Amino acid sequence: MVKLVNRAKMKVASGGAGVLTLGQACDGYQSFAAAGVADQNKLRYAITDGNDWEIGVGTYTASGTTLARAPTESSNSGSAITCGSEAEIFVTMAAEDFSGNAAPVWTTTPPSSLDLANDGSTAVTLAGVAIDEFPVRYSWDGYSGTSLYDAETLPPQLASAPTFSGGTASLIGSSTASNAGSFNFRMKASDGVKTATAITAVNLSFFPPASGLIAYYDVANNQSYGGSGTTWSDVSGNGGPDLTLESVTYNSSGIGAEPSFSISTLRAVKTTSSLGSSTTLVAIMQVTMTDDTKRLILFDNADSGSDESGIYVHKDETYHPALNASAGYRLAANDNTQANTLFIDKVDMVNATRGDVANKLYVDSGASAKMHSVVLQTADLSNGFSTQSRRPSTYAVLTGQIRALLFYSRTLSTTEVEFIHDHYSAIYGTDMP
Repeated sequence: MVKLVNRAKMKVASGGAGVLTLGQACDGYQSFAAAGVADQNKLRYAITDGNDWEIGVGTYTASGTTLARAPTESSNSGSAITCGSEAEIFVTMAAEDFSGNAAPVWTTTPPSSLDLANDGSTAVTLAGVAIDEFPVRYSWDGYSGTSLYDAETLPPQLASAPTFSGGTASLIGSSTASNAGSFNFRMKASDGVKTATAITAVNLSFFPPASGLIAYYDVANNQSYGGSGTTWSDVSGNGGPDLTLESVTYNSSGIGAEPSFSISTLRAVKTTSSLGSSTTLVAIMQVTMTDDTKRLILFDNADSGSDESGIYVHKDETYHPALNASAGYRLAANDNTQANTLFIDKVDMVNATRGDVANKLYVDSGASAKMHSVVLQTADLSNGFSTQSRRPSTYAVLTGQIRALLFYSRTLSTTEVEFIHDHYSAIYGTDMP
């Protein structure tokens, strides 16, 4: 395909019926070089000289500013015309250039989804690269439902119109929480005739709640976990400690086809770093009791001595003094008291019937495998955190899946607990109550 540039038109200095030497740019136009024609580029040209004309494919040579001609049509029965002192030549397109012209091809396709920063100033980039015989120009528009967006009518999720550098768009998210949501960003790569498009779902979220957030870990965030290794990284931006994974299996399509860690071990996730003495823990997880004897899940004050602080689920009420003596699975908020507040799926279980635990956590090994939000308020995690049990180790097996962990230095309100739960509920749908 021949080169196409804009508003390139020049005088013909000399050449007659052969190779032309080009002169100055015509008034109101630019030279071939200024328009972007490079040495040895082939381009479609048209020559006018009074009543004479010629169309062809030329090869441009920067040294000497010449154009070698290969006429395809002319007023001289298809042969080269003899150019005089009034001849002018310009870059154009012919009808045959439109037929068979393919759209640009993506060599780097823009991502299928992109999360915006929500501070109103930090730009995130969306990159795509397309190739074509013609120069490729990039632009965008967007839509959400029947709403259409462009630089004049921005989606509410953007603080300003995207800017481009080549095929890389920079997008700045809104800092207004009411503008949270998603829209479809359509990147366009055009050769001036045909256009290739790619759709990216752009999301603005104010999740998780930022106030008091110590650390946030999410298996589905590839910055938190890339799919391999034993390190689970904080993505809160607050410098939370790395968590160490032990004997877990990365499941890229777990419950609801969402990534998770499958666990069946004494200890699955741990850190010895202090997370505070009055810490709120939020876990997005699914737990299974593997038999009818003694099984325990414990978010523990890692290896800190006798004063454990965590969530206990157990079948045998004689194992732990905080478990009231009656049949069925039981739950306690900490070692010997229930001073801490525990939520399970938005229900305050401290003041609820303990027998509800089996229904809320699906701790039985039945068909109810769903993700849940489990929230422990004001836990002592000053010596670290782990999913483990200490007494007795032969029975301390945690089985299930973990999706996300959030740590706060303050007590969360019921509204905030519901917000976190509803965020993941929207992701899992019927796979989360």
